[in-house]
Amino acid sequence: MLLLLQLLYPVLSLSLAPLFSSGLACHANAYSFLDQEFLTADPPPPAAAGLCQQPFTPTPQHPVPGRKPLFINETINFHERHVNGSSGGQYRRSSCPAVNTLANRGFINRSGRDITADELIQAFIKVFNFGIDNDDRAQHVVNCPAAPTRNDRELGENVNINVTLFDSLLGFSKDGETLSFEDLAEHHHLRHNQSKAENPKFRFGNRDALCSLAQYSNLVGTIGRTGKHGLFTLYIEDAKTFFLEEDLPATYERRELPFYTPEGAAYLDRMSQHIGFTIERPFPPNDADGRDVEPEVANYEKGH
Repeated sequence: MLLLLQLLYPVLSLSLAPLFSSGLACHANAYSFLDQEFLTADPPPPAAAGLCQQPFTPTPQHPVPGRKPLFINETINFHERHVNGSSGGQYRRSSCPAVNTLANRGFINRSGRDITADELIQAFIKVFNFGIDNDDRAQHVVNCPAAPTRNDRELGENVNINVTLFDSLLGFSKDGETLSFEDLAEHHHLRHNQSKAENPKFRFGNRDALCSLAQYSNLVGTIGRTGKHGLFTLYIEDAKTFFLEEDLPATYERRELPFYTPEGAAYLDRMSQHIGFTIERPFPPNDADGRDVEPEVANYEKGH
């Protein structure tokens, strides 16, 4: 979640100060991100009411968490799409389709301005059941290098979607209907090599790799649904709605189990290992020295 806050700060006018009044104290590891350089060192006050996530409680009739329909009051949370800078600059949007969806639906300020961290966190919990421990420990000013559908910030405009990159993403589907973690890993690897060739300031340490791959794992963790690849299968039709319309897919159902960091980490490791590298955690002290932790030739390209 904190990853999203830092990614979106410049374009959503987020106030990070109220972050400490959020319900993060509901979790034992709630303040694991306090060592990040851009946050103040002030101690967090008690949690605000109403932001604690309820864990999934299995019953004999419902032993395994799945998804349930999300009730949306269409008179209040109707969809109205805006792009960054539209209406003479009145509307601001981010490089994250999930946050833009929340704004287009009115779960946060539709203008994309003056949104507090508490408001954003609560909206992510309400709509996506995104675990508030899920900071991914990767902080970038606007977006990560080798993002799935956005240009690197060093290469120019990087807030609005690059439709060519999005079409490329869909092209990695093996069946034309869904995208597996392996499909996503292979698209990421293409983006890594593209950025390395095009971006003169390219670097790809462990933090960068985690940030880039997290955009794929978060996508599956939030809008994935039951299908041929298991409980969290990403369907192309859902990805089109999410990225192009910046709206919830028509078949969207909210996950019952919050999307916590351990689940996201498992997805990250599955993708990185398919390529042929492992993200080192914790990040080494010299992680930003210009290194590239990802090989240019992936294991699957070698026939491994």
